[in-house]
Amino acid sequence: MRATFILLGLIVASAWRCDSMVAAADSGSRVVEARAFAETAAIQGRVSVSGAQQKLKPLPVFKSRAFCGATVRNETLLIGADGGVENAVVLLRPLGRKTTVEPAAITLDNKQCAFTPHVQIATLGSELLLKNSDPILHTVHARMGHETLFNVGLPKWRHVMKRLDRAGVIRIHCDVLHTWMSAAIMVTDTPYFALTDKSGHFKLDQLPAGEYDIEVWHERLGARQQQLVVSVYGSAHVEVIYSREKPS
Repeated sequence: MRATFILLGLIVASAWRCDSMVAAADSGSRVVEARAFAETAAIQGRVSVSGAQQKLKPLPVFKSRAFCGATVRNETLLIGADGGVENAVVLLRPLGRKTTVEPAAITLDNKQCAFTPHVQIATLGSELLLKNSDPILHTVHARMGHETLFNVGLPKWRHVMKRLDRAGVIRIHCDVLHTWMSAAIMVTDTPYFALTDKSGHFKLDQLPAGEYDIEVWHERLGARQQQLVVSVYGSAHVEVIYSREKPS
């Protein structure tokens, strides 16, 4: 039976005080205060999984094995030796005030029979360049929920631009029997976001004081939300811990 994951809670501690506050998912607590000593605050944190974790097995290759090899790396859940979770998306949405985002240019490539990067964040209205660095045919089938946003064939010579005009998670697969290939793009309407590194760490700075809704999303572990108050007395540290439930 495959294990599932839950978020134990958000642990927020002032960088300048020795006390901390823990808001468990089932405690009913909705607001955690983080104080900082500057006009704008910085939040540093880490996303991790508790308990011993088994490394994912490589994914089997069923087509184009002469080029791709017999297996490829499974990037859907990358956990470091100390439990840090890579490629978790962290979003902060201000409550009670409007924000604007600047569109950017991002790229999704096909390299060595894998989408690269595997997970990325784009602001609403950004332009996505689709390309293929492999000498074999790939497709980019992008869905939001069950809806297909686009499905593009990509021989090596072809480049395609797509505008990301809807906020949400875009899941991407290759339809030419490259069943192991997947990627995700989080399209966001907030300017405050981060992606965790190989150790599970992230940092958000230049945050105006106020109340925020913080969301952590991972393609395998799911999404969790909590409210966070940032006031102009210093910076804060946030710990997000997923825990694997034991099969019944």
